[in-house]
Amino acid sequence: MQKSPNELLNIIQFLPYFPPHKWWLETAAEEWSYFYAKKSFWEVVNITFDVGQNISQIEQKDLIKDKKQEIIWYYKNWYKVYLLPSFDIIPNFPVPKIWKKNFWQILKIASLFSKENTTIIQTHTRFFLSSFLWWLFAKYYKLKWVHIEHGSDYVQLSSTLKTKISYMYDKIIWIWIFKKSDKIVAISEWVQKFIQKEFVSREVEIIYRWLDIKINNDLNVDNLKEKFPWKIIIWFIGRVMKWKNVSSLISAYYLLDENIKKSIQIVITWDWEDLENLKSLDRENLVYFTWAKSFDESLLIQSQFDIHFHTSSPGWGLATTLLQAMYLGCFIISTPYEWANEVIKNEINWILLSNDKVETFEKWILEALKTFDKKEDFSIINSHIIRENFNWEENIKKFKLVYNKIMNAQ
Repeated sequence: MQKSPNELLNIIQFLPYFPPHKWWLETAAEEWSYFYAKKSFWEVVNITFDVGQNISQIEQKDLIKDKKQEIIWYYKNWYKVYLLPSFDIIPNFPVPKIWKKNFWQILKIASLFSKENTTIIQTHTRFFLSSFLWWLFAKYYKLKWVHIEHGSDYVQLSSTLKTKISYMYDKIIWIWIFKKSDKIVAISEWVQKFIQKEFVSREVEIIYRWLDIKINNDLNVDNLKEKFPWKIIIWFIGRVMKWKNVSSLISAYYLLDENIKKSIQIVITWDWEDLENLKSLDRENLVYFTWAKSFDESLLIQSQFDIHFHTSSPGWGLATTLLQAMYLGCFIISTPYEWANEVIKNEINWILLSNDKVETFEKWILEALKTFDKKEDFSIINSHIIRENFNWEENIKKFKLVYNKIMNAQ
């Protein structure tokens, strides 16, 4: 007997990738699975392509194998993960091996599960074949279907021709994802606007991802307050790619008066492709580079900072490091990019810059130093924003309300 839609709902998430393959989408899907199951809203089944899966860390008792001893799924943190045989036809574009027995075996398991339980299909991000295939699955089995969109722009590839082909592929095929799903959920206001401008005018719900911040004070990292006593610490944290624009922060720092420079310390946490360029810009060796750190180490370092400088040029999505800085009570200076203008408002939780130019950075470093006594006031506001919009418990409840509505809709 099926449960009432107002009570418990099972979810089958169909995904292109899942951890340990690491990037934004799969991490969000894993966190969602954990929190939904933890809230006891009922069972979560993840079906993902097996590209990038490394299950060596999964206990043997949690692995399920077929008659040929091939692993077809495993159990972790109250949710299941089924592995569809697949390969990357081009980098980061997995395609199922439909000729494999396991592919059809897992589809049969999913169909039986959905027949026996009140189930909603959930997909993440257009463009990947997982969203297209499971649209067909939902349609065939007459299941309600929620699509969560993470993308806020068209895909840009290595050549103009490839980019144009990608654009047509998007417009011809993926518009149907937005037209045919029972509900669209966007992970930000920026994504919502992109969908409604470029694809469909229908209602799109916004549910942000959440932060689950736990600081491990037992880790061995630099004590920045002891290392740089009597200095205000301005920092950047993240992969130092060129579009992160950390070079403008260092260039702005070198434009400051010598006495001002002595009162602050620039700290760059992490490394990546632009690190050597940044070191060359630091001609007097005044910037402190921590090199690469684990997530927990980076978070502990970040908790010591005074001013968080979100330096990014246009590109990508809402930076988790910016949200962490808000949670940790840092004074915020931010460009409007990476959707920062959704969470930072001028002179409310401090400054949202108009652009990412060196001269703008220089001006607002000086203004920050003059206004630094308001740090605690802005910290309270930022803490409220995070609790209101990026709280996992509240956001999981928002998803449950979405499911209830579409299950009750006739």
